[in-house]
Amino acid sequence: MKINFILLLLVIIGCKSNPKEDPAKPDTFIAAAGFTNADSVAVVAIVKDFFKAFDEKDIEKMSGILGPSVIIIHHNGATTNREEMLAIIKETKNWWPRTRTISNVECIADAAIAIVGCDNEVIFSLPENKKVKEHYKETWIFKHTAGLWKPVRCHYSKVIVDKHTEEVN
Repeated sequence: MKINFILLLLVIIGCKSNPKEDPAKPDTFIAAAGFTNADSVAVVAIVKDFFKAFDEKDIEKMSGILGPSVIIIHHNGATTNREEMLAIIKETKNWWPRTRTISNVECIADAAIAIVGCDNEVIFSLPENKKVKEHYKETWIFKHTAGLWKPVRCHYSKVIVDKHTEEVN
């Protein structure tokens, strides 16, 4: 009887514990024929791997993730290609430690093109215990070529308002 109670308790605890969520699984996944759940996990993982490499200033890894023809449209409207972006990162002197949270990940795709959208929140740790929080909306466009997903365009916008208006000031 005591053994049965212990087994029942273990089963209840096991059923109530939350399974580990796949960190690369998108929150929203809409796919046309030819694009699988594994593809969605792969493209989201690429975005997350890029930011991990970016935060660590791992130029070699970033270079492997970004194809030579990728275009990055920055929050201020500037546009760079892979080589320009990597040079900027190499030359940046005040590279502050940071923590990053990628959330609200969406993936829309077919067999040839995938679009990943997400929120990107970064907290920079500056000297004298100062913290600066920046929030961005990201859109990554991937192309499937030679069996691999490669980002071809990335656009990110800094979130600076809570509500949109068309009023001209």
